[in-house]
Amino acid sequence: MSVLSPFGRHDVDVAVRVGVSVCLPLFTVYAIGRLDLAAYAALGSLTSLYGHAETSHRRFETLFVAAITLVATITISAVFAAYHGPLWLLGVALVATVVGGGTLGALMGWLPRGEMFFVLALLVLSDIPIAWSNLLPAIAAAAGSAALSVLLGVVWRPQDDRATLRLSELHRRAARGLASLDRRQHYVAVLAAAGGVLLAWLLATMLGVGHPFWAPVTVAALMPALASPEIYRRMAHLVLGTLLGVGLSAVLFSWKPNHLALITIIVLAQMATEVFIRRQYGVALVFLSPLAIGMSNLSRDLPWPPLLIDRATEASLGASIAFVVILLGRWLLTKVAERGVAGAIADFW
Repeated sequence: MSVLSPFGRHDVDVAVRVGVSVCLPLFTVYAIGRLDLAAYAALGSLTSLYGHAETSHRRFETLFVAAITLVATITISAVFAAYHGPLWLLGVALVATVVGGGTLGALMGWLPRGEMFFVLALLVLSDIPIAWSNLLPAIAAAAGSAALSVLLGVVWRPQDDRATLRLSELHRRAARGLASLDRRQHYVAVLAAAGGVLLAWLLATMLGVGHPFWAPVTVAALMPALASPEIYRRMAHLVLGTLLGVGLSAVLFSWKPNHLALITIIVLAQMATEVFIRRQYGVALVFLSPLAIGMSNLSRDLPWPPLLIDRATEASLGASIAFVVILLGRWLLTKVAERGVAGAIADFW
């Protein structure tokens, strides 16, 4: 059976919309000669990855909240980079991003779950030097890209209901999510995610890896499935998909593509990621590697081989840390279910 056989016209249609959401901002900054803003525009377009299986009205809510959250994360990253902030401050921001993104995703019930894309935006952009004079254009590029993703998500083949945004409905949706949330399980999941992501980032930084954001992103990619019985299969898919993705990236970037070719690769990789991410997670990760690597290097023109080595090395480091955190997290989930939070903490110590 072909790997594409489970996918219908809707999946392809959504992938095309995602491609348009990312290509228009990137080709715009390329056309006006502001490739220094490309990473901000590209990461803002990650908004387009949310809410595809939802009705128009619910999708509008999802995209609206995801866009605001993503642009806020990008703004924090850009301000940190312009300020040349201390590492401890970035660590605090990282924990806040994991806790906030994970909790918001749980309340909204959106897909993809978790905080992976927010962690990616925070750590990639905080590592890119930026002058204060370029801060507002960078934020504007991210906000414009995110806004375009919201607009296209609403007007591109809308479903039956009208896509209107009512803050009262948004509040009720969050309230329903809170009411249905297993708080004890959520506390453990968020604690495990924050601890695992922070530990992965600290170890990658201490080991002197050139771009210490792949390891925490790898952990963040796994944490939403902490309570799932398929978590270990998901981990195996992540490791295999990432390694194959690095191989694909080595082929794509071996001929040192120019900026226009690199933008094209990023657009096609984001479309392919969207086609597979909900149904074939491991296959999606094959395309996520060139997408993320390309985005991280779009405005910096760094040599490709070190980036590929860092990606493979940190994915292994992140997967190892995630494995330990998942074992501990699942043990805590069992204890919490049996004895409550206080009893689980007492057993742990």
